Amino acid sequence: MTDSRDPLLQPYQLRHLTLRNRILSTAHEPAYSEDGMPKERYRLYHAEKAKGGIALTMTAGSALVSP
Repeated sequence: MTDSRDPLLQPYQLRHLTLRNRILSTAHEPAYSEDGMPKERYRLYHAEKAKGGIALTMTAGSALVSP
């Protein structure tokens, strides 16, 4: 069982935004773009992270810069 007093699980106030916990995912490129643009698969990827309980997810750039 998870201890609800764990600081990672406590809400965090970031100016006008209240995050439900302190768990986040930084930007990275999972190669889910098509023709250099994010598509449905990339949106679903971030939606699933949110469903899993992450408070904040950041998206990466959309264009490939090298092969």
